[in-house]
Amino acid sequence: MSFPQTIMGKYGQEKVTTSSQKLKLGTRMQIFDRQFVYVQAGEAITAGVLVDGMAGTAAHQVDLAVEAASVGATTITLSGSLTIAKDQYKDGYIIFNDVNEEGHMYRIKSNTAVASATGCVITLDEEDGLVTAITASQQVGIYENPHKEVEIHDFNDIDNAPLGWACVDIADTYYGWLCDKGFTTALIDGTPAIGAQLVVSQGVDGAVEVLDSDADDEGTVVGIMGPIAGVAGEYGLIKANIS
Repeated sequence: MSFPQTIMGKYGQEKVTTSSQKLKLGTRMQIFDRQFVYVQAGEAITAGVLVDGMAGTAAHQVDLAVEAASVGATTITLSGSLTIAKDQYKDGYIIFNDVNEEGHMYRIKSNTAVASATGCVITLDEEDGLVTAITASQQVGIYENPHKEVEIHDFNDIDNAPLGWACVDIADTYYGWLCDKGFTTALIDGTPAIGAQLVVSQGVDGAVEVLDSDADDEGTVVGIMGPIAGVAGEYGLIKANIS
């Protein structure tokens, strides 16, 4: 099955949700001056809340051992004992996190299953394969697709990077769209002034608040307040700026 990477949508298409997957996770959609990303919900998500990626499996994300492979190889075999479901990492990423070739990153097409065993085979979704040979000294990490099983941003338990704002209620396990660029509605914490820079809230799940330059832990600006000041606990018009 082939999926487009970017589609041109029509007004209202961002509100469509389905129980079955219709596009690749991470597919981009543009509707006039707004941009969206296709995701699967990992919990019930309500319209207007900020959403981030799912929590990863920490033991899989760094320092995994591999078997040697040649330039152009399209598979990488993990040599450590692991438990991984078949295609758990399909459409995700493998990165070289340490030792030689660190910094390289490849898209994953599929993976085999292992149960407390060695030999999980990662097939790359890149026809040219590895750009450099690898040895058993390499250390890698594997990551699931960042748009899979997404969650409402939890300020007490941040699992991943923010991805965008839900455009409609999305039921758990269903597929739908998040707005990550352009004007959208957002849950507001505090009273951001017109045009204020917004960051993820430090006190309300799924909300945004004004950037406080004195609070170093507030992170990256994710949006700008629109043409009217925000009201705490209500939903306001902001300009999303995540992508």
